[in-house]
Amino acid sequence: MTPATVVTPPTTPLNTNTVTEVGSRLGLTPRETPATVEIIDKQVIQEQGYRTTTEAAQGAVGVLAGDAPGAAGNFSMRGFSESQINTLYNGIKIGPSSMTNRIMDTGNLERIEILKGPASLLSGEGATGGAVNYVTKAPHTGAIINELFTSYDSFKGYRAYLGSGGSTDIKGLDYRFDVSRPFINSFIDDTYTKIWNLSGGLNYRVNDQFKIWGAAEYKEDKDRFYWGTPLVPANFPGIVPTSGIVSGLWTQYYPDGHTGTLNPVTVDARTLRTTYNVLDNHSGARELWLRGGFEYAATNSVTLKSQFYSYDAQRTWFNNEVDAFNDNPAPCCGPQGQVYRERFSVYHDQRLIGNVTDLIVKSNISGMDNRFVATFAASSLQFNAKQDDNFGSDNVQLVNPDRGLYPTFRTFSLRNCMT
Repeated sequence: MTPATVVTPPTTPLNTNTVTEVGSRLGLTPRETPATVEIIDKQVIQEQGYRTTTEAAQGAVGVLAGDAPGAAGNFSMRGFSESQINTLYNGIKIGPSSMTNRIMDTGNLERIEILKGPASLLSGEGATGGAVNYVTKAPHTGAIINELFTSYDSFKGYRAYLGSGGSTDIKGLDYRFDVSRPFINSFIDDTYTKIWNLSGGLNYRVNDQFKIWGAAEYKEDKDRFYWGTPLVPANFPGIVPTSGIVSGLWTQYYPDGHTGTLNPVTVDARTLRTTYNVLDNHSGARELWLRGGFEYAATNSVTLKSQFYSYDAQRTWFNNEVDAFNDNPAPCCGPQGQVYRERFSVYHDQRLIGNVTDLIVKSNISGMDNRFVATFAASSLQFNAKQDDNFGSDNVQLVNPDRGLYPTFRTFSLRNCMT
């Protein structure tokens, strides 16, 4: 007799027992949460080969994501985008998504939680369209599990990851350590992203009721971004049109607005891999998280947990950010048939410290389970930005441009964005 085959239903965001922080502070699963919550866990990330958080979000239902050079790692849901969707890191908001999000590797993440719809009550002001929460891998109790993987792609990009976690020989002490190193190359010349991500944590179970923990994470990305290829009129002398990329009519809109008759628009086939950014362009960020806290189960029904955190970040954009083809023969607009370029740079220096404490009470009222949570949260944010006030500009050839350097003469303004 052939033994009966047990068919295990596929895992979905609704039939897991994963407790999500993005949808509720009550310790509920997505199935128990009266909202649309989707979880992309590490198993799905590995199976689908998602390299970055942007790629993972693109695999979610009803979510769009992109890595715009000036605002990488941003999302769109339900008609809202960028800072209308909050981004959280282990339940903590660090600032407007359009200013603080970075390209992130998925290797160090346990899961990505996505709440679709208004979420300001849980994640802070601004979450009109939803919220995305990144949950870092944490220590577990049990046998030590080691992980290692690497990959190489057709654009000569690569990824390497090493992780380890489990219980130590010290009773009650568990650990977790992860390090990932991706190099994401582009088909556009001289554009890429290099990422370092190191994270680690310790959990110490003093007894069955009381646990203390600490975690640290360092993230660094170095980028040479692609800021676009100029659109050109298809009938301009010498242009080699490329079909199937863009359509519509062309008009010169920068720097001096529309001139002349509208013409069919195209991308010159000789510029498909060309970058017009200056040779010394660079963008990037360094971020350091320090977190710690405790969890105390006073009784089977009452739990107190608290998280203290410190976050420091320095971000840089140092680029040529405008590329516009000029078909105007007038002297005001520069040489006809060349590309007008304009520079821009900005620096962020951010410091955030705070605490979140939850008191969770479970009870039974009239035969029905009830759960109540009271939350205390306090934080202090210092956000300074230094911006280049002397926008340099020049003109370069459409094909094989002399990319040049950022001007040496520059003036800055210092702004205190938030306190």
